[in-house]
This record gives sequence, C-alpha cells and structure tokens, in this order.
Amino acid sequence: MSKVQRHLKTKAKIWYFFFLSLGMGISPGLIYPVGTEKISRGLEAIQSRRIQATLDFLASEHFKGRGTGTPEAGLAAAYIASIFRRNGLGTLEKESPSFIQTFQLSQALPREPSSLKFKSPSGEIKSLKMGEDFMPAPWGSDSPEVEGEAVFVGYGITAKEFHYDDYAKLPVTGKVVVFLSKYPDNPESSPFNDLSRNDYEDSMTKTMEAQKLGATGVIVILPSTEELPSPNELNFKKARIFLASEVDSMRIPSVFVSYKTGENLIQRRAAKGAETLTEIKKWIDDHLKSRSFVLDQKVCLQTTYEHRKFAGQNVIGIIPGSDPSFREEVIILGAHYDHLGVGENNEIFYGADDDASGTTGLLELAEAFQVNPVKPKRSLMLAAWGAEEVGLLGSKHYVRNPLVPLRKTGALIQLDMIGRNEERNGDLSKNIREEKPQENTNSLNVMGSPFSEDMKLILESCNEEVGLELRFRFDFGSDNLNKRSDHWSFLKEGIPSLLLFSGFHLDYHKASDTADKINFAKMEKILKLVYRACWELADRPQVPRFDNTLFQHKN
Repeated sequence: MSKVQRHLKTKAKIWYFFFLSLGMGISPGLIYPVGTEKISRGLEAIQSRRIQATLDFLASEHFKGRGTGTPEAGLAAAYIASIFRRNGLGTLEKESPSFIQTFQLSQALPREPSSLKFKSPSGEIKSLKMGEDFMPAPWGSDSPEVEGEAVFVGYGITAKEFHYDDYAKLPVTGKVVVFLSKYPDNPESSPFNDLSRNDYEDSMTKTMEAQKLGATGVIVILPSTEELPSPNELNFKKARIFLASEVDSMRIPSVFVSYKTGENLIQRRAAKGAETLTEIKKWIDDHLKSRSFVLDQKVCLQTTYEHRKFAGQNVIGIIPGSDPSFREEVIILGAHYDHLGVGENNEIFYGADDDASGTTGLLELAEAFQVNPVKPKRSLMLAAWGAEEVGLLGSKHYVRNPLVPLRKTGALIQLDMIGRNEERNGDLSKNIREEKPQENTNSLNVMGSPFSEDMKLILESCNEEVGLELRFRFDFGSDNLNKRSDHWSFLKEGIPSLLLFSGFHLDYHKASDTADKINFAKMEKILKLVYRACWELADRPQVPRFDNTLFQHKN
C-alpha cells in the first residue's frame, strides 16, 4: 500500500467513526483523488450531505440551544475543538496549547441596600423607591453611599470629531452627573448617523467616560417610552451579560431613573423660569449643541448587587501558511456558535440558522482547506466566537487580546445565518417590499464592503465561478444590521471584514429555527464561494485596503 493510499484510508476511517457517532454511514464519495488544480480537491470536499450531518448535530436537543454560560455551550465548544484537532489545525494559545480562548463574563442583580436620595439646599431629603423611581445599572458596580452635587450634562457624550461635547464647559470632578440615555435625535442632520450612533448611545460607555472625568456617580434618564424593570422580575436568566474586565474597571455607582424622575430632578430649576427636561431635550436635538448646567440639589447614591461570574469560550484553530514570508499574517474565517439556549417555558431555541449554519460552514471549510494538498501563502485562522448573542462579547474579547497581532490580520469573513432563503415582511415606511423565500433561493447578503472596495471586488470575482446573487444592501439603515455580528468588532479596529448572511426569516430568534428548514444545497454553494474567497485573500500579494472615511469617529 502506498503512502497516499494509507493516508486516504486513514481519512476514511476518521470520517467513518464521525458519521457512525451520528448514526450515519459513510459515502465512498467522501474520498477524493488528488486534484491537479490548485484548489480543486478542497472544493470537491465541500458536500451538502456532510454539511447536513454536522448542522443536524449542532442544532439538536443535545446542545439545548447553546446558551452563553450553559454547560451545553461548553459542550459545543469542545465539539468544535475536536473537529479542529481531527483536521490537524494548530493552536495559538501560548500558556496552554489549546484551541480554547477563555474570557470571563459577569452578571449582576440589584439588591438592597441600594438607594437614591435628592437633597435640596434647605436640607429636605427625598428618598426614591427602587424599581419604581430608579434601578441600579445592570453592569453591577457595588458602591457605598456617595454624595455629590448634581450636574446635568445633556446626553453625556464627548464627540469632538462632530464638534459636540457635553462636558466642554462644566467640570464634573466630585459631581454626580445626570444625562439622557441614547444620543441627540435629529434624523435629518445629526452626525450621529447609523454607523456611529451605537458607540455614543451605550450607557455603560458613557458612564465610563464620566468616571474618567472624575464623576463620583451617574444617573441615566430613560426615554419616556421605557419603563424600569421590576426587581421581582430580575433573575440571572434575564440579566444582561457583560465582559468581566469592563465591569471590574467600573468604580462609581450608577443608576437608571424613569423619565418622570428625571423631570422631577430638575423641577426646581424649571420653577425658576428655566426649561423643563422635555424642552431642554428638544433644544439639544434641534440644535445639536450641548446644554450642561449645575442642578441645585445634591444626590446621595448607593448600589448593591448579587453577582455571578462565569467563563465564555472562543474556539480558535490555525492552518499555517505555505510561504515563510507571509506565514505570520492571517486571514480569519469566523462564525458564532452560541445561541439563545432554553426559554422560560423550557422551549429549546435550536438556532439552526443562527448560527449553527455558520459554525457548520466553519467546520466544513476546516476539512476543505486541510484536505487540499496545496496551502495558501498566508495562514488561515478559523474562529468560532462565543457570546455573540449577548453583545458580540467573544469577538470583542479577541480584538482586545488577539492571538495574532491585529496589524498582521489581513481580513475577516464572518458567516452568520447562511442557511435559509430570506423572507421579509413589507414595511412601506422603510421602503422595504415583501419578499418570499422562493425569490431568494440563490441570494446572499453581504455587509461591510463600504469599508473595503478591495474585499467587495475579490468576493465578486470569486463569485463568477459560483453564480450566487450577491446583495449589498444592509450596510446602512435604521436596523443597524452592520453592528449585529462579530465582523463589527474587527471593522472597528480597521480590519477589512465582510459578513455573509442569507437573510432574515420568520423563525429568527424563535424556537422554530430548526434544522429541517435549512437549504443545504444553497449552503454548499455559499461555502464554495467562501473557500475561494479565503484562498484568494490568503494567497494574493497584498491584503485588502481599509477605507477609514466612514469611521472617523473611532476612538
């Protein structure tokens, strides 16, 4: 028996036992002769039958929806790592040679004693009720009672590139700052456009900015349309999840208050002839200028929490490049393996399309790249991100703690929901027409291309051999879709990145997102496009260029 024959026989045995574990047989078609073209053998290895077997397994009851922080999410991570290992991928973790990159997560539930009091110049004290008037912020920074003069700082935003700074004329050292949530709402002329607004509306980010400027506490005024959550309704199943590294850096107490409470806080100022909170908000929105001032009350503030900390996991493998001159550079192929887990009524949210489809694609391409005898010049990194559904936390952790320097990361392609035919309800107010699944059997949405024309041209060129209908239509708009998958973490770092997304459907984030609805033939076609595109990115003389003109707000 020749060396090649022994190799093929060994590969056949590996796949036999894999499919046997799923209760399936093996097809002789899974063994391929050595191809003569550079990438042909890898392309031939991408087959819908194996795609279906893997996705059926990932989206089964066995993994119970892969919810962040659950044992089943850890089981899914271990399964992905085992497939990486089986296909001979390398590891990058230095301290322990593992495919797993661990990061710490945090949840917090407000508890007594938490308090908020307003103290007038005459010494009159008004105590507010937790759950009715205020609620400690969800990220959970325990603090003894602090007291400070209250200052109103508009939306609490510093955006010097937009010539907007709520702190420009008002020192806040030792003060309790009060600001409106979100950002100036002027859709016609606001510089806080669709690409920048999330960076400025995040209340945790704004609280950290206030802390940096010396504030001793923060009060966030919710919109009039939002209600405070009841303390009795809060539990760790519902509580928001944060990166522990961010929570641990928070040292000042912060609370959310109802809009009515915010109005009452400046009532005395209004009684002296100044505007009401509603009038002040409208003025800022209309003029896009800051209105900051000292309030004539002191604030006493204390926050207490019950904490839960646990680990999240990214699963990362590497296929070394073939050229020593390029091997230190990487092209990343990513997907998130987590989903929503089990609901309150013990319903499993299977997440077949979101994102067992992308994760399956990642595993299928691991096999395709490894089975191909020729490797591209640059290294390929395959990354299964954790905790995407709770705020892109896995990819956010990675870009802050990269296993390969970001300056040596040439590009990223993210696979998120690549298994269905888009189905949309019409919305005339947004100029969106109704779309039926049968219209979209060959369509694929692409996001991120405005940041790199090179990436778009490469994908379109590779698609000439595949023939999908590529749609570049969701980068902008009120839905803010470009910020809702892990490629966004990389775009913010100036790395050319594309999100491939077959589209929304009526099962999105429902228990009915099941494997029986996946279009496996379409998935095979998409993965062959991704294989070609990743190969081209990893083998071309230069990495794609990044256009930063849309991203001038980046800190």
